[in-house]
Amino acid sequence: MAVFCANCNVYGWSQPSAESSLPRCSRCKYTRYCSKECQLEHWVKVHKQHCKYLADQKVMPQSRHDPANCPTCVQKAKIGLAEMSKPDNPILCCPFPSE
Repeated sequence: MAVFCANCNVYGWSQPSAESSLPRCSRCKYTRYCSKECQLEHWVKVHKQHCKYLADQKVMPQSRHDPANCPTCVQKAKIGLAEMSKPDNPILCCPFPSE
């Protein structure tokens, strides 16, 4: 996996040559920066909105699978798994595991 400064990447700036020394965001541990200036600029413009989700501190609304609201799961409940599994059925089974 390529290691890069998130802010430099957004603007198409040249990446630092010492990729392994790029510090990570202390909160999400995912995003890397080449300098404090890049970190601050990216935080204000972009990362502030994403960090809490990357750090698993907050879950996006509607991001969890709910079989009651999943059209495929509702269809499966109506017609049954045997009918859903037939080769001539155009509806694929839900890719999320049943709860």
